[in-house]
Amino acid sequence: MRTRVVIQSRLNSSRLPGKAMMMIGGMPLIELVARRASRGGHEVVVATSREEYDQRIADHLTRRGIEVLRGPLDDVLARFVAATADLADTDRVVRLTGDNPVVDAELVDELIGAVEASDHSYGRIDLARVPEGLGVEVFTAGDLRRAAAEATTAYDHEHVTPWIRRNLGELPYAPEGIAFDIVAYRCTVDSLADYVRVAQLFDRYADDRHGDAVGVSWRDLVAGIAREVEQTGPALPRTTRDGLTLSRLLLGASPLGRDTGVIERHRPDAAEARSILAAAVARGVTHVVTGRDDGDSEAAVRGAYDPALRQRIGVITTLHPLSQVPEDALAYAVEGSLERSFAELGRRHADAVLFASPDDALSGGGAAWARLQAYREAGVVGRVGVVVSDPAQLGRIAGLPGLGQLAVPLSPVDRRAERYADELGRLAAVGVVITVHGVFGQGALTTRTPLASASASASAGPAMLVPGSTAAVPPDRLAEAAALRTAVADAAVALGRADPVDLCLAYAAAQPWVTALVVGVDTAEQLVRVMELADRHPLTGAELERLERLVPVASDSVCAWFAEA
Repeated sequence: MRTRVVIQSRLNSSRLPGKAMMMIGGMPLIELVARRASRGGHEVVVATSREEYDQRIADHLTRRGIEVLRGPLDDVLARFVAATADLADTDRVVRLTGDNPVVDAELVDELIGAVEASDHSYGRIDLARVPEGLGVEVFTAGDLRRAAAEATTAYDHEHVTPWIRRNLGELPYAPEGIAFDIVAYRCTVDSLADYVRVAQLFDRYADDRHGDAVGVSWRDLVAGIAREVEQTGPALPRTTRDGLTLSRLLLGASPLGRDTGVIERHRPDAAEARSILAAAVARGVTHVVTGRDDGDSEAAVRGAYDPALRQRIGVITTLHPLSQVPEDALAYAVEGSLERSFAELGRRHADAVLFASPDDALSGGGAAWARLQAYREAGVVGRVGVVVSDPAQLGRIAGLPGLGQLAVPLSPVDRRAERYADELGRLAAVGVVITVHGVFGQGALTTRTPLASASASASAGPAMLVPGSTAAVPPDRLAEAAALRTAVADAAVALGRADPVDLCLAYAAAQPWVTALVVGVDTAEQLVRVMELADRHPLTGAELERLERLVPVASDSVCAWFAEA
């Protein structure tokens, strides 16, 4: 039985044009991928397009003695059929892509062995359990020809194997002996940042001990990635609820989209926003949390994405408040708000979408709720939930059909949720995701930055806000906030915490019903510090009791200010 490795490649990558000819390990990327795949003696063919620009790939590989097959740009399936035309139906075909240089003949042979030991004719490295960048597929030439004869959609012809998986079954395989972090160990070349990272990886670990860029084992390269990840700090712990995986910390995007809130500050510029998002992804943050009423946060998130980041972090967003919408227009308002979010974010999926208040969720006798649930049923929205600014409102929405997520304020000075811990615990037990926000009091409790003397929410509830409007913050509210800041700082010292940030995180982490904490930052350095502190132990029961004695509870007006600003 013959085995032929076919590697698809083109120069017109939408995210990183020309990457096939970018240098890694002293040679163009596509040459490195081909040489690593052929190391065990397998036949290798690079399947590129007939487009004029791909002549560069063909010319270079031909000079290097690597076989090239050219075919249609968009019908990659046809390219594979042509590249294997001389094989018998029972011969094996291995599919690789030209942007995954960590893959080598050793990994290919491991997958082939797993397929041979099974009753399947098709197998693939399971990218649900293995980092992106280690993708390999194995199938027979006969099955490839059946797919070409029977597949009718452009999608099937572009992606080669979907018809085979749907009709002939599959063996998803994960190599043994490595505990993969599928986010942190990502090693494909999909963006400029990916290219720099992978090129540096080969520079570091392709040496006399491990072998040159062609000879170094994929396992040694992944071990190198693991060492680098360990040096940057451990990934955040995660929780999975009914298929949705969330890190213990989520990135709040509100600071990216507006300036002054509770404290005097200015939003990060685009470069800093990208650094914040990159730092979050590097440590395993799974989601960014934004909303239609959070200034320009959605657009700021989109501007901060590079392609690699976009693929590695999900979105949770909140609809625009509905209090001023006529009842007969509620469904349209829900649709309009969500579609605007999708447009601003540049993606048509959100893992969770929340109503801005219980009133909004219940409006129109369920019409608004039903419209958002329809998005969930269509697969565009993962979960439907509610922001509950006052935990006393929990009873109103706990029975909503399909309730999947709640967002609740919580901090050492806003302990209202503790009074409803039993109800929150029951909801968490049946799979409702509960995130908490305002953990740092919008920065008022954890920084020395001056408190804002004007706020959009100082004199009006969220339903009455006019974009861009401000109102003076009452002096008594400023004085109370300053006193609370001092009390939290003193309590951090008394309880042996590193600083007020540590105390706030430890307090929230001590609540057993909390799924994840939403935190906002102004710099990547701040985020790294927060993630380091999040690894520390939560407050004990005795420490919680002591905190109650040391830190007063904020007034309702200050709680509302911290929640809305």
